Amino acid sequence: MIINYNFSTDEDNREDIPAGKEFPFVIKYTDFARMTGGSARWHWHDFFEITIPLADGMILQTPDQTIMLDHGEAAFLNSSMLHTVSWKNEPESKACYTFFFDRSILTGEYGSIFEEKYVTPLTMCRSLDVYPIRPRDKAGLRMMTLIDDIIGYFKNEEFGYEMKSRSALSELWLILLKETEELRKNARKADPTDSQRMKQMMNYVHEHYRDKIYLEEISSSAGISPRECSRCFKRQIGLTPMDYLNQYRVRMAADELRMTAKPISIIGEECGFASDSYFGKMFRQYLNCSPREYRRKSVV
Repeated sequence: MIINYNFSTDEDNREDIPAGKEFPFVIKYTDFARMTGGSARWHWHDFFEITIPLADGMILQTPDQTIMLDHGEAAFLNSSMLHTVSWKNEPESKACYTFFFDRSILTGEYGSIFEEKYVTPLTMCRSLDVYPIRPRDKAGLRMMTLIDDIIGYFKNEEFGYEMKSRSALSELWLILLKETEELRKNARKADPTDSQRMKQMMNYVHEHYRDKIYLEEISSSAGISPRECSRCFKRQIGLTPMDYLNQYRVRMAADELRMTAKPISIIGEECGFASDSYFGKMFRQYLNCSPREYRRKSVV
């Protein structure tokens, strides 16, 4: 079964993945057109991910790469990577399938030869954050065929679909290993410090966005200076800390506008904006409309 499950995260910005321990492999269908701003904010999860857009123009961004995917293509995302998803040129459809699978699907027991020989070399290469899969050569065509096969197995759920999915995924993984061999051989060693700091500072913003927050408080949550905090945000997501704060406040306000009947001025105040005019300015900057226009468009 493919789960019709919209994007959500916990307080640590970790995406909620509805995968059971007995078979930690799920396929999720997501319609981004139903989400605030038609995009997914910066987040992460422990699972490996393969994303398959159902329309042209998906933009998948990590701190180090930005790739565009069209229908008929896919992308592999390594575990625990910060990433965000958006769409170019407002296509009619903003839907995608996403595979989420734990390493145990491929490795079996901890410390097995499958883990040490086939999975760890890829997971240890943190420079391999995201890898596009395009049907432009024999390897890309085969990977896309395997992805289509797996989607079919999950749709039909015929007897043995778990085994067939695992087998197809293992073949796909071997191709991925071969295709990234040169990249991994020449990859620089990634420092996980920035990523960990970002998760701490984002978490602080999410917990305190309703309050008056200063740069010093955000940087203190990760034990670094305000200057290094700004550099870290720029390196990781291309925003200043205060830009990220305002963007998050707008997203939270948009959710309130869509889901409640509270007065717009109250929502702006509760989401940390000091005045109605500043709330309107920031809202228009990030969502290209006023709070009132957004509420009117969102009413079903």
